[in-house]
Amino acid sequence: MSEVWRESAEKAGAAGKLWSESMMPFLTQRATDSSLFGAAQGGEITEAIKRMAEGPKLADVWNLDREIYTLMAAWMDIQQRMAAYRAVVSVPWNRAFERYSAALKEKQDQGGEQETDWRKAFGVWSGIANEELIRNQRSEEFLGAQRELLRSALVVRTQQQRIADSVAKLFGLPTQQDFDEVTRQLTELRRELRAHLRSQRRAERAGHDEASEARKPAPATAKRTGRGKA
Repeated sequence: MSEVWRESAEKAGAAGKLWSESMMPFLTQRATDSSLFGAAQGGEITEAIKRMAEGPKLADVWNLDREIYTLMAAWMDIQQRMAAYRAVVSVPWNRAFERYSAALKEKQDQGGEQETDWRKAFGVWSGIANEELIRNQRSEEFLGAQRELLRSALVVRTQQQRIADSVAKLFGLPTQQDFDEVTRQLTELRRELRAHLRSQRRAERAGHDEASEARKPAPATAKRTGRGKA
């Protein structure tokens, strides 16, 4: 057990050394610089990281670094998609507030009394808000922002899984594909076992029925009675 632990520690130390000598620390330091992100316009940092990740494979760039660059670019992209989605989602609330304020002002201009029942006031606000939300959710802007956000989320999830598989292979651990394959085999084995048990029960039931039929006594023949000859 100690030999296995020592070997794992040596592998981890070698991986850490390769990591420290790669370009990842430099990129992480630059990424945490707020002024760099403040100067970026229109996803320039994201595009730069994408070009770095999709560029030619160099001997001094570790493959894991390349995958992390891609994940960072995908994460920045999903943040931009999230900001666009929030902007689209906030539109119906602003419209609902404007309509509700206009309705209250119109009622006051017509000489109506101010509504004191909070249930009626909330009913008016709820009706206006529901109309604006339904209208916004059916608009092309909302559907487009939602579609792009879901695509970005899938890209991030896929890249996260790739990094997890790479790290697992690096340290000799089972990957998600290995777990999925084991799960599939167990599911098929359970199905085959259930089918075998069902067929075995049917065979036993059929044998029991045949044995019961064999043990039944033969039906007695009725005696024929008649008059004797005089």
